[in-house]
Amino acid sequence: MNKPINVFHNQTIKWENKGKLYCLHVQVDEDPDDPRHEYGNQITTMACWHKRYTLGDYELTKGLEPVDFWHRLVHDNVPESEIIAAACEGKLPGIRIVSCENPNLVNVYETYQIRTVFGCSAPSESLEYEEISRDSIAAYIMDDLSIAHCMTLMEPFAEWLPLWLYDHSGISMSCGTRREQYADLWDSGQVGWIIVLKKDVINDLSEYVLDENGERIRVEHKHEGAPSTWSYLTKPLTEETWRRHAAEIMEEDVRAYDQYLTGDIYVYTLFSADPVGDDEDPDWTEEDSCGGFFGSDIRASGMVDTVGCGLNEALDSGAYVEDEAERHVSVYYSF
Repeated sequence: MNKPINVFHNQTIKWENKGKLYCLHVQVDEDPDDPRHEYGNQITTMACWHKRYTLGDYELTKGLEPVDFWHRLVHDNVPESEIIAAACEGKLPGIRIVSCENPNLVNVYETYQIRTVFGCSAPSESLEYEEISRDSIAAYIMDDLSIAHCMTLMEPFAEWLPLWLYDHSGISMSCGTRREQYADLWDSGQVGWIIVLKKDVINDLSEYVLDENGERIRVEHKHEGAPSTWSYLTKPLTEETWRRHAAEIMEEDVRAYDQYLTGDIYVYTLFSADPVGDDEDPDWTEEDSCGGFFGSDIRASGMVDTVGCGLNEALDSGAYVEDEAERHVSVYYSF
């Protein structure tokens, strides 16, 4: 595996390829695209609530409280028959279904607590719905479901992770286990969840088939009158594998969003020149520029592949020079 090559703001890499000098100038992207709104290819939903910041897929949560958002997830994804079964089987704590003399009718009891700044009252159960049709239980209790109830009902249909925001001299986001700065009780807290549906994971993702050495298996695609192209052999996800891949895609999406929030997105400008003597300065000409590369590792971000011009080979062989560009008053860069 190629080693990471990290290049930060205002750094340059110079190398030679096929009798030409090249200089790659890397800078922070001052106007990056929001990955949650500009790319439109996510299968995850980033549901966030914050009193000062507009975060994640804000158009999906506009006007909704967190519990309303979870109610909508249940309404859109969980069959009523499964909601009824969960309630009748006692899987929704605080909701109790009692059969009536007529087997088609039930009474619904719900447990409440009054919460104040001084604490919580003792739990109290009351008859909430009397002699309703067993088939209508879902419709009656839907608005009474807590977020915990919704998570219980959604568990077979989705995977999700909590989102943590660290707010101190800028904002940063993480997901999953709360750790490091995201465990700071003063400057961090949960702002929502990232969620992905099982059906979308199974329909849109696959996993690589590995050989006996744990390596991906390459597949050649021959084209008449043109060079072959290559890909890797994949297989569909299963009941046993989809959750792991769901977690990976959610973590990847949050990592990209955090890079957007923290300004860890880069642009490059590529210059070329003809070789000159040791005491002469090359006459650099701009060849190309491109932005939207996430992360300082120019290999992992795809910058090296986009640049081409023998850069990858130069990095492999070590035949390159790193430096920092100097900004002059005349607003040009001297390499």
